[in-house]
Amino acid sequence: MGSLEVLDGGLLTTIQDGGRFGYRQYGVPVSGAMDDYAYRLANQLVGNASDLPVLEMTLNGGRYRFNSDAVIAITGADMLPKINGEDISLNTSLEIKSGDIISFDYCQTGCRSYLAIRGQLDIKEVLGSCSTYLTGKFGGFEGRALKEGDVLSWTESEGSSIPERVPEDRFPYYSSKVELRILEGPEWSWLSQHQKEQFLNTEFDVSPDSNRMGIRLKGDSIKPIDHQMVSGPVIPGTIQLPESGRPIIIMKDGQAVGGYPRIAKIADADLWRAGQLWSGVQLTFRKINREEANKLSAFQKNLLYNQRVID
Repeated sequence: MGSLEVLDGGLLTTIQDGGRFGYRQYGVPVSGAMDDYAYRLANQLVGNASDLPVLEMTLNGGRYRFNSDAVIAITGADMLPKINGEDISLNTSLEIKSGDIISFDYCQTGCRSYLAIRGQLDIKEVLGSCSTYLTGKFGGFEGRALKEGDVLSWTESEGSSIPERVPEDRFPYYSSKVELRILEGPEWSWLSQHQKEQFLNTEFDVSPDSNRMGIRLKGDSIKPIDHQMVSGPVIPGTIQLPESGRPIIIMKDGQAVGGYPRIAKIADADLWRAGQLWSGVQLTFRKINREEANKLSAFQKNLLYNQRVID
């Protein structure tokens, strides 16, 4: 049994896995890793099943002391990680010795990093998932973010071999200018041609009010839609247009039902990119059709599951 002590939990560090499915009809969101691509890469690097729980760190990851030897990997946003004050690399497996301290600074690109530890974290499942749902105060570590003094333990796994690194051409890439591909939403047809063009041609700023529930955008307001909206189901990636005319992207901890027009849906293959959006990023949208979206999803799944993404 391995363990680590939290010396500083950073700004927001939670336990997340692949998500909680089958309970949205009861108002329980999917939760899970915001950047699913970086999350699964982290697990693959340490030889874990791709859906095991990891630490998801937001903006600043904090500091942790390992009380036992371990194999770890860090992916996602670059928070300038260090072991005992020495710089370490992202997207590679690393051997940790008992007593080592790993620390993180503020992110340089993106906003979320993932720390995977080889083995199974000792976290109880709630409704089939280890993911933390902060609003509901359940899942993960006591339903909350990690803080100083917390101790995490895990059951070590042997594993026949340890992957070394992700090829550079498959590193997750984050930028201050992001284009997300979208599909038409159920209420897309409610927009006038002018409103559609405005939405697709606007460079939105990401609001600092964004969180795991939703990403709020700033920019030229889109004229409110002149239709009565009855509440309807929403899922991660749904883009709603409230009366303010500034879109909101529903994310992993978002509600199951919304009352604003659902003008678009982020293509599944780009949802991980949305999970790395934060204040200071400029965002545009490009509309694609379902056939293109399916091809993108198939390519990404093939990249993660059917090809050797690790050298």
